[in-house]
Amino acid sequence: MNFMDNSKIKTIFISLSSPAVFRNLFFFPGSFFEQVKKNLKESDDYKIILLMSSHYQKKYGVFFEKILPELNGKLIIETADISIKKNLWQRFFYFFYSYLIYTGTTKLMATMGTRPDEPPAGGKWYLAFLKILIARTFGNSKFIKLKIVPYLFLRIFKERSFKVFFEKYQPDLIFATHLYGWPDAQLIAEAKRQKVKTIGMPAGWDHLDKYFLPFHTDILLAQSEQVKEVAIKYQAYQSAEIVVTGYPHFDFISRQNYLMPREEILKSLGFPAEAKIVLYVSGSAYCPDEPDIIERILKWADEGKFGFDVRVVIRPYQGGRSKDKEFDQQKFDHFHSHPRVAFYQREFWGDLEKSNYFMNILAHADVVISVYSTMVLEAAVLDRPLMAIGFDGYQKRPFARSIRRFEEFEHFQDVLKTGALKTAYNFEELFGYLNTYLKDPRLDGEARKLLREKVCGRLDGLASQRISQIIF
Repeated sequence: MNFMDNSKIKTIFISLSSPAVFRNLFFFPGSFFEQVKKNLKESDDYKIILLMSSHYQKKYGVFFEKILPELNGKLIIETADISIKKNLWQRFFYFFYSYLIYTGTTKLMATMGTRPDEPPAGGKWYLAFLKILIARTFGNSKFIKLKIVPYLFLRIFKERSFKVFFEKYQPDLIFATHLYGWPDAQLIAEAKRQKVKTIGMPAGWDHLDKYFLPFHTDILLAQSEQVKEVAIKYQAYQSAEIVVTGYPHFDFISRQNYLMPREEILKSLGFPAEAKIVLYVSGSAYCPDEPDIIERILKWADEGKFGFDVRVVIRPYQGGRSKDKEFDQQKFDHFHSHPRVAFYQREFWGDLEKSNYFMNILAHADVVISVYSTMVLEAAVLDRPLMAIGFDGYQKRPFARSIRRFEEFEHFQDVLKTGALKTAYNFEELFGYLNTYLKDPRLDGEARKLLREKVCGRLDGLASQRISQIIF
């Protein structure tokens, strides 16, 4: 596909509207952004306009300050703050097109919610029947998905915050890096109005199975075959419209040139050299009973039941909401004084030194317990034994408020099918799986290999390079 007119300098818009995008494409050595810089330095044929909100410019501005002068005006940062407010008709239409799909992930978010004490993110639970009806009727029509929805979107959502930048720079290509985000939806809408070619990418592996997205990009970059299959099944893409690139931030993880000696990591955590590490990646407000799990693991360790000196590293939830972070800190407060516990509480993606350090903790962990998070994939890349918790500690919560509900996540079905993630449904199983993995971390190595092949995508360290080649 010949996207751009070769007779002039090509102007490319790139969005930065999520911390996940910064992780995926910008900060690590060999990243997509380093490929961008290389192209701009070697050629006068391109100009990049980086679009972000004032919030993200404030957050990441320092990262770009040193780079801008050396690129001689070929990289320009523009800010656009996009309102998320919607009037009645806009809310009605947004509701309609969002539920043109209804997956296990949609069901969880729309009927039960991810936080135990809050209503579902998708609205009132009693609207579930209507949402299912929309998906099972209108959602079966590709004409509605591919023609009617984008047509109506351009007429119902009339805000054109990006219009001024299109008129100023007359872009040849748009790279929308967070398709699930509202700013990127508005950016693609303006590109459709102006008939500018688009390339899009979801910022996470769990974005395309949540709700239907109103626009197709001309090319979709999928991180793995799994993401490609989801895009075809739920977002009505054709196979020919999709290029599988690999997860760009896995380039950093798979190279493993950041690895430090195990003894050095244990020493930095305050653990003895012979200790075994259980890394517990928290689910925060999603899972209020996690302290019960950690308390029991520490009790077994104190009693010597594992036959090893077992220590626990707790990585509290790093979600965006301050109230979630506060909840997690309070939830784990009483473990700070425990001699077998260390905490990693810093946001690591986006800071190379912190990322190096956390990747070393992950790489040297003897077992990783993760509550249905992306950390499962990152640990699988490093071939770490994987566990999940499928019960509520000492509680017996109803399913709609139980940790068990997270097995409904659509994107996790492929993980579970590989057998690489052992889910403990009671304390007996928790001890059994932990004890087995601590004795032999090589167990289930073939299942983890299958997980890498089926879900993690290509791990050759060239995903960022592939994305750059497609864009340029």
